[in-house]
Amino acid sequence: MKKRILLFLCLLLAAALSMQGCLSSLLSVQTERRGPAMWIIEDNDGHRCYLFGTFYAGKDDSMFPLSDVIEDAYSYCSAVAVEYDMTADVADAAPVYDDGTTIKDHLSENVYNAAVSLIKIRDGEYKGQYDDYTIAAWYSILDQYVTSSSGYSTEYGTDVYFVKKAKADNKKLYELEGAEYLDGIGAYISDRVYEAFIISLLNSRGGSSLSSYDTIYKNGDMTTLTYAVNSSRSAQYQDAALSADMETYYTKMFTERNIKIADGIKEYLASGERVFVAVDCSHIVGNDGIAAVLQSGGYKVIRK
Repeated sequence: MKKRILLFLCLLLAAALSMQGCLSSLLSVQTERRGPAMWIIEDNDGHRCYLFGTFYAGKDDSMFPLSDVIEDAYSYCSAVAVEYDMTADVADAAPVYDDGTTIKDHLSENVYNAAVSLIKIRDGEYKGQYDDYTIAAWYSILDQYVTSSSGYSTEYGTDVYFVKKAKADNKKLYELEGAEYLDGIGAYISDRVYEAFIISLLNSRGGSSLSSYDTIYKNGDMTTLTYAVNSSRSAQYQDAALSADMETYYTKMFTERNIKIADGIKEYLASGERVFVAVDCSHIVGNDGIAAVLQSGGYKVIRK
């Protein structure tokens, strides 16, 4: 799961913007520095960290190096902190059902058939080789296809960029959460939610959602992103059970994680160590984003 689940947020953000018809108008009033967004975080003792918003994918390396203000902030820090080290070599075998069920017991027939059709486009055929895989694994398989077929690659994500840069520069690298913690969140995501994820993926094969998110990200347009994050969080579904499950998903995937990441930043500040914190933009903005959590705790949060 980890970063891969972000694509569903991209889809929700694009849907929220499309429904309101506000993407172009909000982009036109963007007044902040263009380019990926960064914030200065300070405590009452004058200790400082930098909080940089990442995006997990890109089309190429043309945006690197980033603007001087971001690269200088990175150089000024002795350590880099990320959600988890996505470049580490870890076993990542696809999870399978061990209770005698198959994906057909967890995914509705019409969605299963549509997903198989997409797999056939990618692989040329399908002989049931993924039927024992969990619904989370199916989401990941389809997500990878949509991402790559849209021309994007995680190789060019800004999180990967700073992890590799920190290792090359022999800076300390901290994990704010770690892969095991993030994988554990999957236990709180229901089949209903994953099916909604998969339906959104199947409807986004043209890549317009990723492209919209990419535009917002590269423009540093946190006005639009904040609006979209808040709108996605408050969205209601015709199925009351799905609405309840989505609320659990957001609580586990965003609210609780944002608090955990903010707590880590507070520890860096208290220690006096200057750390360049690079986490996904969608966790920074919004009513319960990292910036709001830190501000409510009395910390200065300044958009750079």
